[in-house]
Amino acid sequence: MGARLAVGMALFAALAMGCAEAPQPRVLSAVDATRASPAMNASRPGAPQAFARAEALRRQAHEAHENEQPASAQILGEQALAAYQRTVTLDRLRRAEERAALAQTALAAREREIATEQARERTLDAEARAVELRLKVAREALPLPKSGPAGSPEREKARLDAARALATQARLLCSAARLLDPKRAELAPAFKRLDELDERLKSGGVTPIDDARAQRSACLKELTQTRRPTTQKTPASSATDALLARLSNASLEPSRDDRGVVVTLRTPFGKDDQLKSEAKTRLSELGSVAKANPAFPVQVVVHSGTKIPPARETARAERATSALKEGGAPSVEAHAVGNTLPGLDPARSGGSERNERVEVVFVAPSAS
Repeated sequence: MGARLAVGMALFAALAMGCAEAPQPRVLSAVDATRASPAMNASRPGAPQAFARAEALRRQAHEAHENEQPASAQILGEQALAAYQRTVTLDRLRRAEERAALAQTALAAREREIATEQARERTLDAEARAVELRLKVAREALPLPKSGPAGSPEREKARLDAARALATQARLLCSAARLLDPKRAELAPAFKRLDELDERLKSGGVTPIDDARAQRSACLKELTQTRRPTTQKTPASSATDALLARLSNASLEPSRDDRGVVVTLRTPFGKDDQLKSEAKTRLSELGSVAKANPAFPVQVVVHSGTKIPPARETARAERATSALKEGGAPSVEAHAVGNTLPGLDPARSGGSERNERVEVVFVAPSAS
């Protein structure tokens, strides 16, 4: 009797153990913990499709476990865990993209503000330069007191040099106006007066210093009047500033004067008045710049360090012009002005050598 009872209890225990549920795989515990985490709760709204897929895989994993399919439960649990992690990743990516879009919008707005401010500054700068030029023209147009006698031969010579310099400047200013508008009717009388002035300067009589000043003022006025239509049409044009920046970036050391943007090449001629290799290269480069900026006609001015025959001056001017045209310059006008406009006192050591130069002037189409 006791033996039968023991056997029965053993069978009952075995049956109970066979009916007990197998323990849940650790991966399903990790899946449930990930699903309930704060990161997942925050990411669910941002990646709903990825979260729905993770939920489906989680259910399938639990069903496989309940159906005593441990291998399937393990695989589906790992897939569910990866799907939950993908949900978090996609939500973070979405948020990063939103932050990037906001930053891009803010950057675009800031760039528009900067562009507006730069345009305003260019406008103010152009207006200031235009006012400055008008004041300069008005100041030079004021009646000047008549010059009295020189008083000595030395002072008379200095006065003659000054008058020749003023006459040369006047011709270059009027020529710049002609380059911008060859059909401007007012320029013909101006050039006639300049020719008459040159004859008087050669005659050896009383130096017409007052007339030379007046002619320079008149030619500056003509240049201003020629530019007026373009200036009124595009008062804030930055073309001149852009050209100046381009030449500066090319290490050409440009400057401004009443005519426009000026690049100066020092001692450009060698033996037999031929252009030195470096000067020829520079002129070719400037020719390509002129080709890219057809609104700026080119005035090339050849200066001599000492007095040389007119034929040599003409030959130098022609060689400089040819080099510019070979580089592509579409509109070039040459002037050989001798030593009438020295940059340095010729009596100084090295003065004559430094005064020998070629100026390439990009004539600005507007006052801005």
